[in-house]
Amino acid sequence: MNDPVGTEIAATATWLEEHAAPGAATVLRRVARQRDQARRDLAAERARPTAAPAAPQQPRHSADDHPSVPPAPEAARVIAMLRTDLARFQALAERAGWVPDGGSKRLWRWREGWWELGHRKKNPKDGYHDTGWYLWGPDGSFGEWIAPHKSDAMTDADRLITQHLAATAEVKP
Repeated sequence: MNDPVGTEIAATATWLEEHAAPGAATVLRRVARQRDQARRDLAAERARPTAAPAAPQQPRHSADDHPSVPPAPEAARVIAMLRTDLARFQALAERAGWVPDGGSKRLWRWREGWWELGHRKKNPKDGYHDTGWYLWGPDGSFGEWIAPHKSDAMTDADRLITQHLAATAEVKP
């Protein structure tokens, strides 16, 4: 199945809608469509023949390549605006901090991926050995017990997320 905005973006938007964030899902889809339109426009601009005198033609590149021909001014401006909009959206999501989930004792946070802080009652059969707040990372790891109270859990979760991101930054080449 060919999704017009891409499989990852569609899956993320669906996830956002399921977790009471339909506005963020709409913005994500809109930015993805604008990005795709800008790529199509840029590819069309590059494919258009130039009115230059007969000179040996260089091979044309796709929109994903790094061409030797600079992009058209309008296309470059649109691409720069989309990059700025996406960076602004990510900064706003990160600055929002812990966002409550609708209907349950669950909080979400964006820091280079979605993090979940959820309250669970003691149930050793499911792996919850204490009643309190558990943290799940973007890689889908099993919840790690943080603290019995919400404010302490949010502080400790922020500290653990920062440590995790610092450790993964060191590992990347």
